[in-house]
Amino acid sequence: MTCDAIISRQPNQWVEDRPFLLWDLGTHHVLDHWMDVLFRSNATLRLWLEAPDERVYAYVCETFPINRRVQVATGPPTSRPEACTFLDTTGNVVIRRGAQLTHYLPKQPASQTWFAMAQRWLDGLQKSGSKVPELEHQIAPGVYVGHHCSISRDTVFHAPCWVGSGTTIHGASVGPRVVVGENCVISRGATVSDTYLITGTYVSPHTKMSGLAAGPAGIITHTTGSCIFPSRSVETQ
Repeated sequence: MTCDAIISRQPNQWVEDRPFLLWDLGTHHVLDHWMDVLFRSNATLRLWLEAPDERVYAYVCETFPINRRVQVATGPPTSRPEACTFLDTTGNVVIRRGAQLTHYLPKQPASQTWFAMAQRWLDGLQKSGSKVPELEHQIAPGVYVGHHCSISRDTVFHAPCWVGSGTTIHGASVGPRVVVGENCVISRGATVSDTYLITGTYVSPHTKMSGLAAGPAGIITHTTGSCIFPSRSVETQ
């Protein structure tokens, strides 16, 4: 079964100026997680882009093996769809048979949908364990950490959370519902919950973060998409 996705509304590209499909989710991207769901349903994906995007074309060509087929086309569908796929307000990947097409993003801030996807991924890690144990290991129930991290003994984790490789955490409180990208630094006394830190983010001592996403292009409230510019307490490297 081929599922069509209508990519006609590109949200604010705050994650390194990347389109939503290439926003981070742990060591992968939104598109990878979407394809995992379709693959388990024995479905393939056909993306219909409103405008050409070489980054999406390049990522699809370089990333997906033959058994996880993704096609990319520009413009409206040229034939009657067999099924469509889209994201709902809870970050769930929906597959719906029939010719009716639905935009790939719900009518809410893209960052809200993205963080909902991250929450689903974290919940899955906590419930079922890692699918890539060669890249991450569980240091406490529901807490997964990548390679070459430096984490002090007085750091407190509240599951679920995930920490990318090369990250340093000194005496902070992390979680619940936190994703920390690779090569981040969380300083002593910081408290981070309900937050996504993109690769290379620095959190200074005693900073309190909740309900945020921080990355190279700024800091946003993920439920509203409202931008909070980098400050002295949270910086990106």
